Amino acid sequence: MQLRSLFLFAALIAGFPVSRTLAADQVFEVAGVIRAPLADGRLVIAHDDIPGFMPAMTMAFTVANPADAASLKPGDKVRFQLRVGETASTVGDFKVSGHEAPAVAAKPTTATRGRLREGDAVPQFSFIDQDSRPFASAEFRGRLTVLTFIFTRCPVPEYCPAMALRFAQLQKAIASDPKLAANVRLLSITLDPEFDRPDILKAYGQAVGADPTIWRFATGGKDEVAALVKSFAVFTERNGATLDHTLCTALIGGDGRVVEIWRGNGWRAADVLTTITRVAGE
Repeated sequence: MQLRSLFLFAALIAGFPVSRTLAADQVFEVAGVIRAPLADGRLVIAHDDIPGFMPAMTMAFTVANPADAASLKPGDKVRFQLRVGETASTVGDFKVSGHEAPAVAAKPTTATRGRLREGDAVPQFSFIDQDSRPFASAEFRGRLTVLTFIFTRCPVPEYCPAMALRFAQLQKAIASDPKLAANVRLLSITLDPEFDRPDILKAYGQAVGADPTIWRFATGGKDEVAALVKSFAVFTERNGATLDHTLCTALIGGDGRVVEIWRGNGWRAADVLTTITRVAGE
């Protein structure tokens, strides 16, 4: 699956110019303020609106050349280049234009206290899928389910598009193994239920090549979705038409309990398949 189809889809539903989204390698001149020092090759920057790509938000960017960003400090006002390819984005060419006091970090809208851990039962919920069919927590019973959280207007390659790409890889592996095809399902739950209604999720699923017999998408009431998101300790914060959010992917056992949780985007499809194979053989 090519991620370009996802960028086109996100652009169309967010009202962004399609001509810019179709470019194979986009470069944007961006202004922002450093919010955290360089760590693990990434910088947290509160950036201004990027016309035709995404609204102002605070997020972690991968730095093309970490040595160029090593001296940047929280509060530095910077201009920089954001380069977006099909599978990754990087920032570089930093120019400091001033300094302001570091922003006081806001309390996350989703607390980590009481978050689900391995062995915990997933809270009960009642959603609907991309075809407006009921999808409740009882669907977990008797099979393994890999779930993750996304939203369809997410434009950053390393976030929701990366989750969709890896789920497509998982789907391919599941479909090619009769035992897995009979016992493993994939579930993408929206973080943006007010916008991501069934018709939008269905179109998104088609854009990423989802086979609805294996990979389904779910939405529901705003409060009920928020409660499930909170239980997995996924941070979300509204930024205009889009969201700041963290990533969480989990394997749910046939008893409705958490088998394993992968946070962030560092996991590979092979990691999840290894765990699935182990659990399926127990």
